[in-house]
Amino acid sequence: MPAETENHGKKVAAGKLLSKFLREILNEEYDDPIVKAKGEEAVMVTKAEVIARYIVKAATGYTEDVDVLDKDGKKTGIKPVYHRPDKTYIGLIYDRLEGRASMMDAKSGSDKAKLSDRVSEQGKKRLSQIAKGSLTS
Repeated sequence: MPAETENHGKKVAAGKLLSKFLREILNEEYDDPIVKAKGEEAVMVTKAEVIARYIVKAATGYTEDVDVLDKDGKKTGIKPVYHRPDKTYIGLIYDRLEGRASMMDAKSGSDKAKLSDRVSEQGKKRLSQIAKGSLTS
């Protein structure tokens, strides 16, 4: 068997094994309970749900409270920090909504179409609906 074919077979097997372990880990319950909606009890969720929630949060932008420390490292207060929507996660959600496998590796200088060029008006409306839905829950 040629070395090229043998290496390809090993890569395919390794990829399948990685996918298997990812599925198993993502289906485990997350260690810390989260509150799914305001006013509800905290519940255990899968790690996959935690990741999905983070992706939506990163795509729509969010505010985070960050500790303010003095020069000695003692906490002196809390400062809200706004994280702008991340184009990478917007693209991932858009691709998923359109039924395409997302390519997270968007290297600069690539000959691929830029994310801003790929997002259609319909996709923008869908993302806007997601953002509005996350504000009401």
